[in-house]
Amino acid sequence: MYKRILAAIDWTPHTEAVLDQTRQLASLTGAAVLILHVRATDFPSLPSILGTLAGQALAGEPAGNDASSVARRMVDDAVAVLATAGLHAEGLLLESTPGYTPRAVLDQARKLDVDLIVLGSPHHGGPSALFRSNVADEVSRHAKCPVLIVP
Repeated sequence: MYKRILAAIDWTPHTEAVLDQTRQLASLTGAAVLILHVRATDFPSLPSILGTLAGQALAGEPAGNDASSVARRMVDDAVAVLATAGLHAEGLLLESTPGYTPRAVLDQARKLDVDLIVLGSPHHGGPSALFRSNVADEVSRHAKCPVLIVP
């Protein structure tokens, strides 16, 4: 059924649900998973950066010195969660200009010939809700493979 699944994550509270659904589907089908995060270089996600830095401080880990290293750590952590479940997973962090996220997800899905794209629901609250809904809407409209939108 699915051989390659692309899970696009954005570090919202819904990321855990996206990873959980991806884990379940990959476990059932034996699919390989690519974890993708597209970081808009002009708009780093301050709440997620602060949360990660606080978590690192509490764990006594050295903090990265920029948003890119924090984002890389989050992608690596997501890959580790899936690997712990016995799945083959790889991570990819892309940096782009604001508004390019849907295109970056779609380009990677085509480039990697994935069978399924999994991403978070477009119905989020908060200041970046419009941006996230745009990503889910654009990906679901233009994808050449099935798209699972996780609430």
